[in-house]
Amino acid sequence: MKDNFCYIHIPFCSSKCKYCRFASYWNIDLVKINIYVEKLILEINNSWFTIDNNIIKSIYFWWGTPSILWIEQLEKIINALKSKYDFDKNIEITIESTTKTLTKEKLIWWKNLWINRISLWVQTLNSDSLNEIWRWGKVDILSALWNISEYNWYHNISIDFIIWLPYVKQWEVKSNIEFLLNNYSFINHISVYMLEDYYEKWIDSMEQIVNDNKFQKIIYPKDWKKLWIKEEDYLWEYLDIKEFLKSKRFNSYEISNFSKSGYECKHNKSYWNHSNVLPFWLWAHWLLNNVRFNNSEDFSSYYLGTQKNWLFSFH
Repeated sequence: MKDNFCYIHIPFCSSKCKYCRFASYWNIDLVKINIYVEKLILEINNSWFTIDNNIIKSIYFWWGTPSILWIEQLEKIINALKSKYDFDKNIEITIESTTKTLTKEKLIWWKNLWINRISLWVQTLNSDSLNEIWRWGKVDILSALWNISEYNWYHNISIDFIIWLPYVKQWEVKSNIEFLLNNYSFINHISVYMLEDYYEKWIDSMEQIVNDNKFQKIIYPKDWKKLWIKEEDYLWEYLDIKEFLKSKRFNSYEISNFSKSGYECKHNKSYWNHSNVLPFWLWAHWLLNNVRFNNSEDFSSYYLGTQKNWLFSFH
């Protein structure tokens, strides 16, 4: 009997990071967000999924910026899932958040909605880099962590970092992680990703361009390669961070994910176990009883309730 996990994608952001290739929209239109949430709830209510024991072990709010949702919107989504499925007594509910949108008020609201795990996007503490990639500043990062420290019931906190960002010098990511671990004991999970080199071609202006999917084109500034560590060095950066985290009792349970014992992300592990992953959102891809499916890739088709597409099966 397979375990069941749920995945919710909120494709809206207040701003678009320069490196982001995800299907997200960076113009927060409250009316559009509300329409999307209502359609997402409709999809949950009309779900044709048949799963073993009807119990969900985790819910993961990701992609875009789910922390921008109003409390009423989050409550409607979670209540729709409750009415459709049974929640495991030890269910893990994760919400990913930017540092700017993590407020004291939201921490209280989230706890009341059973949200018991927060994944906070830090990426770097380098102010020049944060400004270059269009992210919130170091002050916002420290403010968000301070807000969490004010509410000691949140012990399941994850932070994200990215190696190879512009202006970030070698070993700086490790230094940033060490600083945060020394000052915020509630951090029990760390994700360390590597920025992907999406350059495809050079043009006359010397800008480097990659064609993305239908959502946008990414333009990396022409000087980024001069502003990040050498390509041959970033693997050593990762390995050094891995050894450092091991010394702090953070075990590597995936290539990019490290946690203290008992704080591994249930959602992350579900993919490796070929568990049933039930997503409800635009452009969703999921696995159900060893068969992969996907949702429509544009809002119009998704809102019309276009039938899910069978992709392939495996055993």
